[in-house]
This record gives sequence, structure tokens and C-alpha cells, in this order.
Amino acid sequence: MSNTDIMREWFSRVWEQGDVSAIDELFVPDTQARGIVPDMEMGGEEFKFLVATMQEIITPPKVRIDKLVEQDDWIAGLMTMQAESLIERKPVQVSAMVFCRFRDGRIVEAYNNFDFVGFFEQIGMLPENTIALCLSGQSIG
Repeated sequence: MSNTDIMREWFSRVWEQGDVSAIDELFVPDTQARGIVPDMEMGGEEFKFLVATMQEIITPPKVRIDKLVEQDDWIAGLMTMQAESLIERKPVQVSAMVFCRFRDGRIVEAYNNFDFVGFFEQIGMLPENTIALCLSGQSIG
């Protein structure tokens, strides 16, 4: 299986199907993903918690892989996640980026970016246009 196939399997099984056992199969146990939460690295167990938390907020997402670039043992990807909020059944569409290194068919290094501001705006936990409000000097708190 190519690294591209592994990346597609990661998004399909872990995020779309909520199969947290795939984390143990595709993610080396001592790997720490960076970038999902500022100043916090996430290992496999933290990823399992994140997936479970998201399952309580949104319907099972569909992850569209918009771009994947593979070079040697690295992949850079741009994805779009689509789901609905569980409470209001409003559509949610969020972009994400990932940069992963693979060894022996598993992820050994990962850097992530997920548009949490856009996500929380769409599910109603932040006001619309949060970034514009903040850039104008307005406080959202």
C-alpha cells in the first residue's frame, strides 16, 4: 500500500467511519502529531479522544481530499470536511491541512492545521465572522 493509500485510509477509517482502532494500525504509538491544538502534541490516545469528541458534535463527516503531494516518505494534503452539527443539523464545511512522514506503512510524524474557528462558527459556538471581528479590534468574549 502506498503512502497516499494509507493517508486515504486514515481519513476514511478514522474520521469518516469513527474507527479508532485504525489509529493504532496506521499511527506509530510514540508519534506525536503537532498543530491540531496549539502548544499540545497528540499521540494515538489523544486522537481517539478527539475523534470521540467530534462524534458528539457532528454527524460522521465526509472528508474530501482536495490535494495530495507525495515526495519520498512525506505527504502534504489539503482536505475539506463536510458534516452536520448534531444539535441544529446545520451544514458544516471546514478545511484542513496535514503534513505527514511515513515509515513501514505507518505515520511516524504529523503536522496538522484544522480551521477550528470556522468549525466553531458554523456549529454556533463562536459568532459569525469571528476573525473579522477580532481584526477590527472587537472582543468576542
